[in-house]
Amino acid sequence: MRSGAPLTKQFIPWLYEEGQKETRLCQLRLFISDLFGSNLKLSPPLYPKFEQILSFVDAAISDGQFFSAKYDSKKLLELRSDINYLIWRMLEKSLPSLNSPTFTQFVKMAGPDSLFLTVNYDVLLDQSILSEYKNINYGMRFSRMYYQNQTTENAQTPLLLKLHGSVNWLYCPTCESLYCYADEPSIRRIFDPEPVICAYDQTYLRGVLISPTWQKDYKLAPINLMWIKASKLLRDTERITFIGYSLSDIDMKILYMLKRSTFNNVKQPRIRVIDPEPTGKIAKRYQRIFGDIEYHCLSFEEFVS
Repeated sequence: MRSGAPLTKQFIPWLYEEGQKETRLCQLRLFISDLFGSNLKLSPPLYPKFEQILSFVDAAISDGQFFSAKYDSKKLLELRSDINYLIWRMLEKSLPSLNSPTFTQFVKMAGPDSLFLTVNYDVLLDQSILSEYKNINYGMRFSRMYYQNQTTENAQTPLLLKLHGSVNWLYCPTCESLYCYADEPSIRRIFDPEPVICAYDQTYLRGVLISPTWQKDYKLAPINLMWIKASKLLRDTERITFIGYSLSDIDMKILYMLKRSTFNNVKQPRIRVIDPEPTGKIAKRYQRIFGDIEYHCLSFEEFVS
């Protein structure tokens, strides 16, 4: 957060408060206003959660239902695309802070044998790994990886598994090619107004993002294989440190993977939780899942320092 990456709870206020005039954002804002008009008239306005809006749209699409004659199946598919575009625009806000001293120190502290699991789409951690090791290992094969800066073959690079995808990964729905724009100059190409085209069949590429909805779709083969790899690696780890992760029920698939993997880990890994939440409710969530934990009421920056 302090390195410039936006939080999900900032998405809807930004959509309303920054005076966005793009057609796709205006269309999405109108839908939210139609659906939650009474909430928005309160003083101050009570915005719906981004996850709720996303889940409502996904539920209607999945069940083949309309919200109204105005919001039929065709319109809902358009709005679903607009929601992804909002995510993209918000992630673009983190680009000026790609070189984060806190993340750089964190990567050095963790060392090359670490396994990083994240559900964040931003590339702050990625860029720090790339800067430190001159290479990056996402644990998956890409059809093409784009670098503008020089890289090296480094077998000691830590493994970074991004369970919900990444803003710098693009996918071709025709030939199923997977592309990675690895370093900072390449990443900026993704946010260029000109669409990115598949090198093999000229199809427009799509982002690889598992949206924060109750109906998450993990069917994309590279994502599915990455989850299998994460589960196997967690069965052989000695310590797991959670940083700033609320263990929300909306991520039930992750909770299931964590519990199943640690249950089958004969080393009985130590669980350490780093979170600045002062009331203890986050700690209790972890205790319900894992029992005995080591809890530190610290921010990410405090933990690293």
